[in-house]
Amino acid sequence: MDVVNGGCDVEMAPTSAAEPSSATKESPNWLDMPDELMVNIFQRLPSVEVLKSTRKVCTTWGRICKYPAMWKVINLHKRQVDDWCSYFGLEALTKEAVDLSRGELIDISIEGFGTDDLLDHIVLHSNKLKRLSLASCYCITDNALSMSVKSLPQLEELHLLDTSIDEQNLEVIGRNCPQLKSFKMSKMCTWTCNDRALAIANNMPELRHLELSDPNMTNDGVEAILNGCRHLQSLYLHDCDNLELNGYLKKKCREKIKDFKYNNPTPNYEYYDDEEFFEEDMYVDFYESDFYED
Repeated sequence: MDVVNGGCDVEMAPTSAAEPSSATKESPNWLDMPDELMVNIFQRLPSVEVLKSTRKVCTTWGRICKYPAMWKVINLHKRQVDDWCSYFGLEALTKEAVDLSRGELIDISIEGFGTDDLLDHIVLHSNKLKRLSLASCYCITDNALSMSVKSLPQLEELHLLDTSIDEQNLEVIGRNCPQLKSFKMSKMCTWTCNDRALAIANNMPELRHLELSDPNMTNDGVEAILNGCRHLQSLYLHDCDNLELNGYLKKKCREKIKDFKYNNPTPNYEYYDDEEFFEEDMYVDFYESDFYED
């Protein structure tokens, strides 16, 4: 093509259609990425997906999925599987994930499955564990739980959602977990008055965060917690129908607790099945959105 430029004919070289544009970028080769970066990416996937799919893609990914760093945090939930066969295999998958951590596990959450045997396996291979969350784990007994935590001296967070445990075992947990900073418990119960509150107040002095559902707890139980857990920064009380937080106690809560929330009386909530309502993320959102703040 000829272009007239200042009276001179200039012939421009034709552009080849096959020649790549300078703006074109080559797609990255996943296999060339550093292992540390791949570990960081895979850690963001659900644990069950890594165990059942990701590690089977290729030899390189399989090797990366064996790194203990991959399994410092494990989250396995019944809702992550879509058939009964997979559900019954969740316990075996959890044990395998714990084994892959080679003692580096610091945080594990399981929901909707689990037995005393699984809990024993976790504790036996995870002496660095700092956070344990059990939601709707109906086959894990309170005696097994209290005995297991004796082997977890570094435990800082224990969350028991829709999981029952009596006051005697709460005392055992408190005595054997001196570094416990966060404790959550939601379970409608028929225990006598303030037994659970007193067990927490007398045996968990280092708590910073406490979330508790106890319809039988009275003002005396709240005052015991305030006096026994002097480092509390947040206190969330749910379904505590016997509380009458006013006057002196209301003032004391405001003065001692930076973040204090409760609901009373209990709203008329719609029915939720276990796997939908007691899943931990929804439980936390429930507190943040539906509690009356004082």
